[in-house]
Amino acid sequence: MNFLIAPDGQRLFVTNCSSCHGSSVAISGSEEELRKTISEGGLHLEMPGWQGKLSDNDLDILTDFILDPASAPEESTTLYEQNCTGCHFDRIPSGEDYDLTYNIIATGGSHEEMPVWGDLLTEEQLDALVAYTIETAKGTSAETGRDLYIQNCASCHGVFGEGGINPALSGDIIAPISTDEYLKTRDNLTLKAIISQGQPNFGMSPFSISYGGPLDNSDIDLLVTYIRSWEEDPPVELPPEVQFSAVALNGAEIYQGVCAQCHGLDATGGVGSSLRDSSFQSQNTHETIFDSISTGHMATSMIAWGEILSSEQIVELVDFILSLPIGEVNGGFSYAVMVNPIFETSCQVCHNDSQPLGGWNSVGYDNVMNTGDNAPMIIPGDVDTSVLAQLILGTHEDGTIMPPLGLMDEDTVQIILDWIAAGAPDN
Repeated sequence: MNFLIAPDGQRLFVTNCSSCHGSSVAISGSEEELRKTISEGGLHLEMPGWQGKLSDNDLDILTDFILDPASAPEESTTLYEQNCTGCHFDRIPSGEDYDLTYNIIATGGSHEEMPVWGDLLTEEQLDALVAYTIETAKGTSAETGRDLYIQNCASCHGVFGEGGINPALSGDIIAPISTDEYLKTRDNLTLKAIISQGQPNFGMSPFSISYGGPLDNSDIDLLVTYIRSWEEDPPVELPPEVQFSAVALNGAEIYQGVCAQCHGLDATGGVGSSLRDSSFQSQNTHETIFDSISTGHMATSMIAWGEILSSEQIVELVDFILSLPIGEVNGGFSYAVMVNPIFETSCQVCHNDSQPLGGWNSVGYDNVMNTGDNAPMIIPGDVDTSVLAQLILGTHEDGTIMPPLGLMDEDTVQIILDWIAAGAPDN
């Protein structure tokens, strides 16, 4: 209900006007004239007939373009832009039947009559809609930011930042980014970092040219400005709907899913602070870290995870954080954060304290490095001769692979190989 009755100009334009006008309207005349046009309706132009002005082949090309613009050749896009965008702007009319669509283009026809919005909208809504329409017509930074958002972000985050199903991760839900809670707990620097660097753990690619994306710094600044504009009147009032509590995750897995995006895959910091710093470990108790995770920190990227994670999961996460060795990570590959969770998930069923098959025990760093019938299984810094590397690659001379049911995915294997290449540090 809030979404439908709110006076926000952008929502009113997208909901009521964009289906006919696209993302903006060319305006001539005063603000008062525009308000009268919106309020009283009507005043559409008649569509001219293009037969005689365009060849039959061009009419065929335009018809095909309107019926299926996604697969249309470049020449049809050019033809449409030259002859149609003056009235249709960036909105492509819909068509289902070839003959009917061809006939409309060839002979012309009337547009749908514009509703009398003065009977449907409040005075406050009309004011907001007029202001927004004028703003977009001027090509302001707000419009440019909005266009960048629609082009790059809306397919995953929704037109109003409402979130939805994550197309990159099966079963995952993208939480809203336009709620009051989200915007208050993320400053502009954090938003810029997320857009620039992406969030690979959640399937979000980097968007900054510096990280291989399509946008330069000015584009990203415009995006941040546009997203920040929601804060005054958030389009979405729902809290994040990400549900981790339904899945039994250990501390390392929870860290990878919700913390690594800011604190780094190796926990040495990034957007957020390092969790391996000696001052962090000495100045925080189990209780203070629990509270920080649960309630978050205002004006930072640290949201209130207590609304998403269970108390038991936060306890596991705190235990994991406090178990991290202090100091920088050699080569950027952390045994505790990145490698040990793989051993726990994929190896410890068979290679554990009570059942170390092949003599190798994958529980704990010392066992990983020193046990095995043909120990050592790992030669720090030497991937090619490390037996473990050969087994997880399926290149061992006796044909044995690990795990026995099938090789792990390439990204997981690469983490272990990179850790061995970095000297297999205990970090």
